[in-house]
Amino acid sequence: MDFLSVLTNGRLLKSAVADLTSSEIQDIIQKLQKIHDEKKIDEELSEKVRKERQEALNAIKAIMAQNNISATDLSMLAESAESEKQIRRRVVPPKYKFTDENGNVLTWTGQGRTPLSFRECIKREGKSMDDYLINHNND
Repeated sequence: MDFLSVLTNGRLLKSAVADLTSSEIQDIIQKLQKIHDEKKIDEELSEKVRKERQEALNAIKAIMAQNNISATDLSMLAESAESEKQIRRRVVPPKYKFTDENGNVLTWTGQGRTPLSFRECIKREGKSMDDYLINHNND
């Protein structure tokens, strides 16, 4: 039988603890009380956070109403901020050009971790990184 079914049914619970002493039952009660107290604190904290969040949202709505700002205005602001971020990101041209073991011609910007295929190419061909510079190879 399921533990929670026994715990939540008075008749089944009484039958399950029939062989326990009163001190053992008291110990179980104390453990359950501790769990209950912790659960109650968690619920109260969650409710407090929810209320604070709702109050903040209400304050934001009031400020938006006072300044004639709509949700559409906010979404446009978020979209423009995202597009500005994309615009500011510059495209880095490849710095190195190499051929992997399968014959695929690959490039690497020289930024970040050196690709494994590039390291293997250097080792396989016994050259230095400078030998794969695009402006030195004249493509």
